[in-house]
Amino acid sequence: MKVGMIGAGSIAQIMHLPYLAEIPEVEIEALADPGANTSETLAERYNVPNRYQDSEELINEQQENLDGVVIATPMQTHADLAIAALEAGLHTFVEKPIAVTPEDAERVVETAENTDAECMVGYMKRYDPGYQRFAELVDDIDTIDLATSVVIPPDVGAVLEDTYDLIQAYLDDEFIEESMAARQQQCAEAIGTDDETLGRAYGYHLESICHDINALRGVLGSVTDIDHVDVFNDWKYLTAQLRYEGDLRCMLESGATDRLWYDERIQVDAPDRSVSIGFSNAFIKNTPSDVRVKKGTAEMEETIHTPSYDEAFKRELEHFVRCVEGDATPRTTPTDAQHDVELIADLFREFEGHDLVGDART
Repeated sequence: MKVGMIGAGSIAQIMHLPYLAEIPEVEIEALADPGANTSETLAERYNVPNRYQDSEELINEQQENLDGVVIATPMQTHADLAIAALEAGLHTFVEKPIAVTPEDAERVVETAENTDAECMVGYMKRYDPGYQRFAELVDDIDTIDLATSVVIPPDVGAVLEDTYDLIQAYLDDEFIEESMAARQQQCAEAIGTDDETLGRAYGYHLESICHDINALRGVLGSVTDIDHVDVFNDWKYLTAQLRYEGDLRCMLESGATDRLWYDERIQVDAPDRSVSIGFSNAFIKNTPSDVRVKKGTAEMEETIHTPSYDEAFKRELEHFVRCVEGDATPRTTPTDAQHDVELIADLFREFEGHDLVGDART
């Protein structure tokens, strides 16, 4: 299977490129990144014959040569690149979120439905052995009282600097300004605001909690209503009460902090037990998620599960390869990813008092 790598930033360097190189069925045939120093250095490192600075040029010139692409570019480019790849007949793995705006997410879904190429979204937590065990334990619960999801990641830049020797792309100021302007414009369009701070908030929280919104979808189903939303401390914190199928309430907390520790967890409370998963730092390889079950009303027992040290990023890429080979179907579909974008946009639209666009609209 010949693959093109589109985007060679931090997560591509830490996870995608080395794990693609480890999968026996995969040949990394082409690589694109706007930083010429990045694309050339990494192409030499991984023996990639075709190097590009323009992502669409890679798709256009290599579509007859490639079987698929892995897209790990900034989120404001995901939709257009995924659509271009799918229209070229290439199997497409696109990092989360699938798009910034609900409208662009819908465009990707429509394109995927009209092609024979597979499309899979990079929600690696759904391929985490710890999450899969957590989902089984939640499925065993007859009555759920409350779910809670907390997402307060650390200063990722400091973590990466301390852990990896990454190649920083040399990009001119005009390119960076245009990229950030496109991101801000899409964020504003997604939630219908001209408030720059709120648009910035949406962009941050979209990137931060889409994993967890999708993980909640995997165990609780769809959100049917949004009871309450607050965005405060400038743009840094969001809290919400979501209502899922069966009238189940979920408390959601998302934040931004300069702290160095990772705080990302989901807990499901039942009358006689709680089941929780604490996700490890997503940028540190092979660190298992912490899955705990506490039981008892008269006496208490606690069980800690560590199903595997397998890396979720590698497992999702292996699953993508199986999908391309016809041996599996995507677990993280573009349709679910579209609903995730709609829900996160609706949190901000609800806060602003605008009409909702997703399943929670009434």
